[in-house]
Amino acid sequence: MSENYCGKDCAACTYKEQLGCPGCAAGPGKRFRGTCDLAKCCQEKGHRTCETCQIISHCGVYRGRERIPENRIKRREAEQARLEALAQRAPGLYKWLSILFWLVIPSALAGILTTDVLVQAIPALQLPGQILSFLCNLAYGGILLRLSREEGRYGTAGVVFIISGALSLLTDMLLGGHRGWVLVISIVTAILSMWGEYNEFMGHAGTLADADGELSEKWEKLWKWNIGITLSMLVSTILAGLAPLLMLLVLLAASIGMMVVDILKLVYLYRTAGAFRAYME
Repeated sequence: MSENYCGKDCAACTYKEQLGCPGCAAGPGKRFRGTCDLAKCCQEKGHRTCETCQIISHCGVYRGRERIPENRIKRREAEQARLEALAQRAPGLYKWLSILFWLVIPSALAGILTTDVLVQAIPALQLPGQILSFLCNLAYGGILLRLSREEGRYGTAGVVFIISGALSLLTDMLLGGHRGWVLVISIVTAILSMWGEYNEFMGHAGTLADADGELSEKWEKLWKWNIGITLSMLVSTILAGLAPLLMLLVLLAASIGMMVVDILKLVYLYRTAGAFRAYME
């Protein structure tokens, strides 16, 4: 019986030293940690070697066994190239993504300063809050534009954030007495904000594709939750004149959902920066 899975002579393998391979059973064919497709096939089908398999005569994997060491080298080189590329990108990505994360604090402060309750109590806080909100949007958009060197969708998100921030400031400061224009600009701003968030979320997902596939998928799922909750809020406005009680329930659920999305976005942003920090160490 062969000492390995495919019947090759390990002693005659010219790649053995280059790969540092201790032999099939202890190396690439090792159960649960191996990188040999042929060995995995034998393990799954319960064979100790390919010689006991009934389809060996027309098995493509078996016929390509001579190329397995070469393929392993190519995979190893590709992985090394990926790690080197990530190591080069990591410092910049970690820096700018971390700044995005910390921008949440002044943005939250701006939101508090412009709440109706606080504005009614201390009207003088409204203007500073509006200016701070615009500056945060400007900074956020600028950082996304900087990140567009790594992922193109960040650029679209950055432009949209800056425009929507300017429109919000215009609505708050200049058009307070023109309700029709305020409504139109508010709708345009809301649509732009959604488009900006979509490109930001997909930008995070694309940037993470080679660094953390699981977190990349979570960004994509979070966007689906985000758009679903936004549509729920739209439905609640339609229900306002038809079923007020149902409208309140839908609006409450959507508001809670949006709060959860905002928290998850913050957590994912922190983890995204951390994912690239790991490649700096």
